[in-house]
Amino acid sequence: MKPRTGELVVQRGLATAEQVEKAMLEGRARGEPLCTRLLAAGIDESELASVLSEKHGVPGVDLSRTAVVVELLDLVPRAVAEGDLILPLSLEGDRLHLAMARPADDRVLAEVRFVMGLEASPYVACRGALLRSIGEAYAARARGAQLWRGKACASGTPHIEVVIGGDVVETAEPIPDAEVVIEVEHEASPDRGGKGPLVLVVDDEPEIRQLVERTLRSKGYVVEVAQDGAEALAKADELVPDLVLLDAMLPKVHGFEACRRIRASPRTRNVPVIMMTAIYRGWRFAQDAKDSYGAQDYVEKPFRLDDLLRRIEEALLSGGARAAPPAEPAEEALDPRLAQGKELLAGGRVAEAIAALSEAVHADPHSPDAQFQLGRALRAGGDAFGAMTALERASDLAPGHLPALRALATLYEQTGFRRKAAEVLERALPAAPDDDARSAIRKDLLRLIA
Repeated sequence: MKPRTGELVVQRGLATAEQVEKAMLEGRARGEPLCTRLLAAGIDESELASVLSEKHGVPGVDLSRTAVVVELLDLVPRAVAEGDLILPLSLEGDRLHLAMARPADDRVLAEVRFVMGLEASPYVACRGALLRSIGEAYAARARGAQLWRGKACASGTPHIEVVIGGDVVETAEPIPDAEVVIEVEHEASPDRGGKGPLVLVVDDEPEIRQLVERTLRSKGYVVEVAQDGAEALAKADELVPDLVLLDAMLPKVHGFEACRRIRASPRTRNVPVIMMTAIYRGWRFAQDAKDSYGAQDYVEKPFRLDDLLRRIEEALLSGGARAAPPAEPAEEALDPRLAQGKELLAGGRVAEAIAALSEAVHADPHSPDAQFQLGRALRAGGDAFGAMTALERASDLAPGHLPALRALATLYEQTGFRRKAAEVLERALPAAPDDDARSAIRKDLLRLIA
């Protein structure tokens, strides 16, 4: 059951039960939430943000100690900020960090993704503090100021005062997520000798990693962390954890692909994997993650920590009972027809390449590489629609096949199917291996939908 704000405040000794009850009555009379009244009563904003962080399962932000570049406010009209109770905090690459009174508001997060073309990382804030900060920040922009600072912020540089479980972490604006260092005590060795189950927590957002890590450690788990898909695969193979908690949107190796490899490897095939995501929402994604990639469970962000703990316990009890996905095909280059087709295509002998690659596809219609190479050859031979069919098949067989998706999007655009091209580019974004590739895809996507 989701904890109540008042209960958490009393448990932490921030106020007595009588003081909480009084604040609740005042809040009802004024139409204000409990935290706003407690803030007005003098409770520190960092403490309240920590309570909200625990309640909602996302990092909190103390706006009184935060500084924001007011140029960011151009992303969100003031009327929208006040109506939706959101405030842009920082922009790192294609990720917008956003203070929110309601971090589970899917409508707002979806609008940021599709209207602005940005990923959104929510930080929960006290409603009263957020309303005040929105007014002050937009007023500072109107005055021509370059920086808005909270009333208790002494720094002259932009930063977010992140609050997780009572600890405050200062994050500078120019530092990318992957480089933010959060000091957390780690076990000296992954050796579990007599300790609790080992959980590998994988997320590219350091605040989420710390929030989950400290929660699990407090419950007796041994925790290792990774910040990208490649590191997750290496640690999973080295440690063979009891469970992997894996974010879907990861750099280097996409989360879905990392899940598939973990569950297909003979060494880790019995390790249950719980996927976490703020992007791929809904039961269809959840079921596909389970059926096609071998995930044991699927949790949407923002999540409640008590619900996450329950799911972890259930997955550990099941012991990776869900069937693992099929392993990747063996080395496809060993097929002489496929190898010959590639050589012929590279040499400009298109008709012969099409013949050889068609034989390779006939021999193994489930080979994504054979389908992709046939698509390339058909495109070179002027058969755009035949090429589309082969490339679609390649991307169906290997959803993260970026070259196939990029070639397919180009073909759709060239033949006048702009909306279909945009749809394919949206599918290509999660497969991009780095920021430069994501930026290039995003640029093409925005051009198509403009």
